Amino acid sequence: MGASRAQRAAAAKKRAEATQLRIAGVDWQTIADRVGYASPGAACTAVNEALKANLREQDQSVEELRALGVAKVNRLQAAFWPDAVVKKDLKAGKLVLECIKQEARFQGTEAPTRVNVEAQRLVDEILAAMDEADGGDG
Repeated sequence: MGASRAQRAAAAKKRAEATQLRIAGVDWQTIADRVGYASPGAACTAVNEALKANLREQDQSVEELRALGVAKVNRLQAAFWPDAVVKKDLKAGKLVLECIKQEARFQGTEAPTRVNVEAQRLVDEILAAMDEADGGDG
């Protein structure tokens, strides 16, 4: 049979206390002794489980915020879509395009910006040469 709600709460409190001690720099044996774990390894396992659970909660929160952001952008886009498409309103069209870009950012589907270092050097050399030519003529 599974642990009762009270037992789960007590275990969570223990993990939280152990995590706080570890963050403070306390060694595993001392954590085990203070919090009541059978061994330093058990204290380490408990802290690692607590940290993993915290990361899962953070990931879930980020996903919820991302979904909320996408919903807002989609609602704004839907509001201006008729003006952009039917009425051919340029401002509405620009706003819709910005909504599409923002949604891509939220979703992580925006194409990465790539800079060819060699091409950038060539551009810099051409601009420098043009500056020298302008300086020599003027």
